Amino acid sequence: MRKLLILAVLLPVLAYAGVKGYLWYSIYSHMEDIKKAAAPVATIKYKDIRAPLNEPFGVTGITIEPHLVTDTIRIGSALVHPAGIRDLYELGKADFNEGLPQRLQVSLNRISIDLNGEIASLMANDQKTNLFGTPFDAMACGDREHFSPTDLIAMGYEKLSVDTNFNYGANRAKESVDLFVKFQVRDATSLAFDISIPRSQAPTSRGQLTLQIPQLKDFSINIEDLSFNERRNKYCAKLTGVTNAEFVDRHLDQVRSYAADRGFALSDELLTAYRKYVTDSGNVTISANPLDPVDLMTLLTLNPRQLLEWLSLDVNIAGKNIQELMVIAVEEEQPEQEDKPKVILDTYKPTPVAELDQHVNRLLKIRTVDGKLHHAYLSVVSQDALVLTQELVGGSATFRVPIAQIDEVRVLH
Repeated sequence: MRKLLILAVLLPVLAYAGVKGYLWYSIYSHMEDIKKAAAPVATIKYKDIRAPLNEPFGVTGITIEPHLVTDTIRIGSALVHPAGIRDLYELGKADFNEGLPQRLQVSLNRISIDLNGEIASLMANDQKTNLFGTPFDAMACGDREHFSPTDLIAMGYEKLSVDTNFNYGANRAKESVDLFVKFQVRDATSLAFDISIPRSQAPTSRGQLTLQIPQLKDFSINIEDLSFNERRNKYCAKLTGVTNAEFVDRHLDQVRSYAADRGFALSDELLTAYRKYVTDSGNVTISANPLDPVDLMTLLTLNPRQLLEWLSLDVNIAGKNIQELMVIAVEEEQPEQEDKPKVILDTYKPTPVAELDQHVNRLLKIRTVDGKLHHAYLSVVSQDALVLTQELVGGSATFRVPIAQIDEVRVLH
């Protein structure tokens, strides 16, 4: 009996030690493979392997030393975040079968690049490189298209310190695979992408990750200012010999011109909100709910009017939902005319259900009480339901939405 009790105690301990040992060895093996693959161009070292169960595991104290420069890239930690033992099992099974796990969360923390080093100089020599931020961050700051390491050092940054988070998993309710990616540059800005891919379009193997470009079911982009705007405003104002307020005015003028050159005329409401973001910090969130899943290559072929109608954009700047984007699409059918006719388009506006009979054949965005979102054209308004027509690739579909189930309606004017 005593031996059985000892065995009952030892078995869980041995099992725990075995799984933990396997996890440690698996991490070690993967790091050795990475080091060998990178050996022709860089030397990779690391300080420690973390292999706890039910906690983030991975590698800490990573250094990457490219052979062509004397500089070093440092990474505080590279961790996988499991939700439990089942996640570990799924990860191991996917790795064995060269597949992808059902859920994965990975973080790279404190990725550091010295702005005085050679790597930053090489990045700056590429005129298309924007070390962080949006394409119009440097507008009105002299003749710059983007900020160099010297500019960033003058703003008070000694190094780029970046935290990244990558998270994906199946969403059965939406019949999709959801992907979240966030890059945060410390004391500067963060950029996050939240993307849903139809389950039928999601890659199922590692090979498909590079060969398959999935369609997007819906997505959002969030930009958060973490003191970069204030530093940029002060630096550019001093550089160009104007006050902070004058720089902001010039910056907004150039943003307006940049949009107009591409067929967009930004509304006063949108520019006022953007001014608040530039001067008072905050977030910019752009959400899109396409009528039908769409790939990035198709988006590049659409004109401004088609983009607005197809993507069903919602824009929130510094806590304010923008009701009127007032996008202007230049009609391309008459390129010979010097003064091309323009079509003013507003964004989706909240509309009472009782007024929907005035908007037949217009594009709607309807959210029902169960959280579902519909984008379709309004065909018929009856006493108890709406009849909607949704454009699909290769055809269309007509369906009913009971008025009692409607939580919110927005109409594209």
